[in-house]
Amino acid sequence: MIMVTVIGLVFFVAIGYFAYTFGQCVSLFTRLDRLINKKVFGVLSVFLYFYLVYINQNSLISALSKPFENL
Repeated sequence: MIMVTVIGLVFFVAIGYFAYTFGQCVSLFTRLDRLINKKVFGVLSVFLYFYLVYINQNSLISALSKPFENL
């Protein structure tokens, strides 16, 4: 069970960082960074990611633990 936790945390942090950089890239691509700082868009995209993970946490936990049920 510890292995599932470690794998889940690594993916959670990696995708969170991706959401941050992707939000900055979207703000730069749409030229909205001239109005609002691109770091604000990065933080907003991370909050959106946290919200989506919180809503779907039951299905995420079952998807992470399914490969280890047959062991």
